[in-house]
Amino acid sequence: MISSSIKLLAIVGLLGVGQSYGQDRDYLTVKSVKVTKIKQDIINQRISEVVFEKDLGQDRLLDLPGMPDKSGHVSTEEVGKVISVTRELVALGEDIYRLVQKGKPVNTTTYAPISVLPKVNGQAVDIFETEGWRLPSKATYEITYKNVYGMEVVKYRYSIIFTYGGTYQGKGAYLTAAQIVPDSVETLWGYTFTASMSLGGIQNHGTKENPVAGAVLAMQYSVETVVKASLTTDMYHITGKGGFNSL
Repeated sequence: MISSSIKLLAIVGLLGVGQSYGQDRDYLTVKSVKVTKIKQDIINQRISEVVFEKDLGQDRLLDLPGMPDKSGHVSTEEVGKVISVTRELVALGEDIYRLVQKGKPVNTTTYAPISVLPKVNGQAVDIFETEGWRLPSKATYEITYKNVYGMEVVKYRYSIIFTYGGTYQGKGAYLTAAQIVPDSVETLWGYTFTASMSLGGIQNHGTKENPVAGAVLAMQYSVETVVKASLTTDMYHITGKGGFNSL
C-alpha cells in the first residue's frame, strides 16, 4: 500500500512539473544553441576531420544505403534518380529526405544517398564501371539547445558519411554514399525537433579531362514550441579527394 502511494505521488509530481512548465514562457523559449564537433581520428585516413569513437564500427557503415561492398561495388538499385547535372558530373540520389520527425529518428534504410559520378554521352556512367573507392569517411557533430533557465532542452547528434576517391577509366575522383545519419535525439517536454537533408549543389574541382567531384550537403533543422520556432541550416562541403569542411 505504501509503495503504491509513493508511485502515485511520483506520477502526480511529474504531471505537475509538466503542467507548470507548460504555463512558463521562459521554459519554452530557446535562449542558446551550441554545436560541438566530437574529435577522434578517422581510421588511418589522411584527412583531418574527426569522429565520435563509439560510432566508428565499419559494419554499421557498410549496412547503410549505397555503401560499397568489400569488393568496392555499389548496388545500382541504391544510386537513386538524377537530381543535379553539370558539364562533367551527374548527381544521383533524392532531392530531400527526413532525418528526424517530431523528435524521433526516421528510418534511414529506405532512401538513396547522394553519388556524384562522371557524365558520359549526357548521362551518369554505370557505377559498376567505377573503381578504387576509399574507406568511408565520417564526422560527427552534436547540437544542444538550452532554454532561458540554462536547461538542455534538445540534444541532437548526427554524422556526415561519404565514400570518395572512385575513378572512371583510371581518371577523376568521385563521390558516393554521401548522407547524414541521425545518431541520437533527446528532447524535453514541450519541444518538437525535426531535421532533413538535401543536396546544396555539385562542383568540379578538377579539370574536364580529370574531374574532382564536389558536393554541398545541407541539413535543415528546427525546434518548435507553443511560444517560438527556430529554423537553422548547416552546410557541409565534401570532395572526391576526401576533403571536408563546414560552410
